Order: sequence, then structure tokens, then C-alpha cells
Amino acid sequence: MNYLVGAFKPPCNIFISFADGRSRKQVPLKKENGKTVMVALFQSQESIVGEVVIEPVHRKKVEHNGVKIELLGQIELYFDRGNFYDFTSLVRELDIPGELYERKTYPFEFSTVEMPYESYNGVNVRLRYILKVTISRNYVGNIVEYQEFVVRNYTPPPSINNSIKMEVGIEDCLHIEFEYSKSKHHLKDVIIGKIYFLLVRIKLKNMDLEIRRRESTGSGPNTYVETETLAKFELMDGAPVRELWSILRKMSNSSYYQCFLQANPFLSDSF
Repeated sequence: MNYLVGAFKPPCNIFISFADGRSRKQVPLKKENGKTVMVALFQSQESIVGEVVIEPVHRKKVEHNGVKIELLGQIELYFDRGNFYDFTSLVRELDIPGELYERKTYPFEFSTVEMPYESYNGVNVRLRYILKVTISRNYVGNIVEYQEFVVRNYTPPPSINNSIKMEVGIEDCLHIEFEYSKSKHHLKDVIIGKIYFLLVRIKLKNMDLEIRRRESTGSGPNTYVETETLAKFELMDGAPVRELWSILRKMSNSSYYQCFLQANPFLSDSF
């Protein structure tokens, strides 16, 4: 029985490492099995340099048709799991066909790689960047090893950051005006704004402010939208008076997903 189990193990071990792995910033990444691991953080236009080590098990001969490493940027929709759309694909050949008898090291470099999208792991979709090493073989399956890393891109603050104003309400019953100090925020910014009650002819119980994350995938009839409430704050308890405004000063969530605010005035049971 032990012999059969060992027969299905790969004849060699593959290790992928980055040249600056010890000094480069590490960030948490949640895997499909629910476990969280620390991986290297990169941004677009950086060079990705490192080495691949292949070590035959028990120094047994490993015949191959070549060794290559790929840098892939992939999008996977969970309802079509297993099928990836590659928006970035770079290849480096590490070795020509031959045989491996002992531990061997292959350096690699991908210079100034364009990685336009940030890594994302959502409800219905994920976007990932991986290094993929493949040892090609003739009569048996290829030996493949993956190393995932995270990409986050940073941009300077916008030169123009206008405020936002919008009006909502019920005709002849409720008229509310929202005002936010700016339209763009960084990931650890403070959201500051005001809410004006211009017309109140109905009874209100209270008013909450929510920070929500919205994920939209697909297009047309195959569009899937998921909304998650990240934080909720109570702004008002009871009915307001005309021209009453509430100052909003809430720390935004540090997550790097798209977020939006929604204020919910709750009506009283009686009018």
C-alpha cells in the first residue's frame, strides 16, 4: 500500500522564491481552503526576479522535455470555476530537454511587468497573479508548481476632488439633501458630510448610515451583483426639525474594494 501511495508522488520537488523575498513587504492572502498565508506584495511596472530550485527525490533521474516559468494574470468566475481568462501571460524558458540527477537552480527575471489590475478575491470572482513552473514530460503528466503574489497599485491624490450633493425623498412628504466634502477618498480616509432635512411631513423612527461594498460580475442578463454591509452607524433617533443637519465623520473601511454610502430613514408605523 505504501508503494502505491509513493508511486503517485512527483519525482522531484520545486521551490520558487523571490530575490528580495526577505525584505519585500508581505500581505495576507486567503486561499480556497479558507486558510490565510503571507505572500509578497508588488505593484505594476516592477521587475519580478527570483530563482527556481528543482530537487529530485532521493536523487532519482528525472527525464523532461524542458522547464519553463510563466507569469500569469488571471480572472476566474466562480460559476465557471476552473476556466481562467489570462490578461497577462509572460514565459521564460529555464532549461532544454534533458535529465536531472541532482538539485539544480534556475534564475529568472520578468522586467518592468505591466500589471494593470489589483488582486481581488470576492464572492463571485477572483483576480490573481501567479508564477507557474512546468516540467514537461512525455509519457506521464507534467509536474507543475505555483507561487501566488498580490498586486496593489497606488496613484497620487487627484488634483480636482469636487464635493458631492444629491437630493432624495418622497414627494410632498420628505425632502433630504446629502452633501459630502469630496468625491474621492483613499483607503484610510475620513468621510465628512452633512445631511439636511428640508421637508419633513411624516414621522421618522431613526436614521442609519451604512458603508457598503458592492461587487458586480458578468454583463447583460448574466450580471451578478452582491452587496455586503461593512459598517453601520446610527445618526438620529427620533424626528428631526426643519433645516436640521447632522455632521458625518466616520472612518472609512480600510478594505480596498469599491464602497458606497447609503442613508436609511426609517418611517414610523403611524403617519
